[in-house]
Amino acid sequence: MKADIHLLFVSSVASDQRVLNTLLSQDGAGSQVRVTVAASAEAFFEAIYSEQRFQIVIVDERQTWAEWQSIATACTRNRPAALLVLLAGAVPQEDAPESPWDQHVAAIYPRSSAGLIALARLVSTMAAQGSGFSLRQEKPHAAAEADESDAEEREKLVYAVSHDLQDPLQLARRYAEILNEDYDDNLGESGSKVLGHLQFNLSRTQEMLDELLDFSRLQSARPVRELVDFNELLDEVVSLYQLTLDEIGAQITRQQSLPTLMVDRRQFHRVLQNLIGNAIKFRSERPLRITVRAQRVRNEWRIGIKDNGIGIKDDDLGRIFGMFERAGAIETSTGTGMGLAICKRIVQNHGGNIWARSSLDGGSVFIFSIPQTDDATSAG
Repeated sequence: MKADIHLLFVSSVASDQRVLNTLLSQDGAGSQVRVTVAASAEAFFEAIYSEQRFQIVIVDERQTWAEWQSIATACTRNRPAALLVLLAGAVPQEDAPESPWDQHVAAIYPRSSAGLIALARLVSTMAAQGSGFSLRQEKPHAAAEADESDAEEREKLVYAVSHDLQDPLQLARRYAEILNEDYDDNLGESGSKVLGHLQFNLSRTQEMLDELLDFSRLQSARPVRELVDFNELLDEVVSLYQLTLDEIGAQITRQQSLPTLMVDRRQFHRVLQNLIGNAIKFRSERPLRITVRAQRVRNEWRIGIKDNGIGIKDDDLGRIFGMFERAGAIETSTGTGMGLAICKRIVQNHGGNIWARSSLDGGSVFIFSIPQTDDATSAG
């Protein structure tokens, strides 16, 4: 069994701590890495003088209580065997003259999304190989393994970049609110219209970032399974839309009782909410009719949601479950284009699949499957 890696993270930036922990979890190293955070001088010296054996010490150069050089010196004096890593705003080039960094620091990573991703990869490598690590160049992987690795890197980059964009986006939204509150009378009609467009697009961008973060978290999140009655779950989702359903004269029919399955309740609440919400959003001029049915097929349950809406072209069915994808008339609608991608990830996290059948003006049916053993299901 591999020994745990103990890491001391000297940083007062909570967002960097969260990103690093998330990236380690996505690498599968979260259970092997024990992270101690030192956000103050007291916490740092308590950790450095403790009996805990730290294999890695990460120091953020931005510290309010001391210069990072003195922190590095203290680490070298008290933890000479630890790998000392610096998170810096600027990384020196290989051909640059020697700097004070070379005295104590074994590695320097930029304080950015890419830097945190690379740092997480280093820590994961050490966790996988025990307390030591190798700097040799790895042999090329097979093409399939390379594609899988590239996909994982993209997932990490999506998470880190979307996380980094939160702060500047929040600041831009706040400035727009101040303009609207304090200077609305001075903007005039055209200025107010431009500001309105700005606020609308900032809100849409915030929705997209929130959905991206949710999508990325689902990559590493294990479902919290419990027995869930899908009849009750559907009733909860329908109640969210009841006012809209009554207003448009829609009807939802359950062809038979739905099963009780061992799933993550919160996640499948989101699946049903997305599918019912899409049926409402993409309805045709006809009165909306939604039909829900379930069927046991060998070792899995299949649940289908059928509507009589505007439908989807055959050519678009293959891409509607991708990130930011919309199809046909759907492209002009509101929303982030992440709903079906999130549904797909949730279902796949449970070992199932999701697919659709549709035609223009003929409505759509979305079907998802959930593998279940006999002792984890009931007919509802």
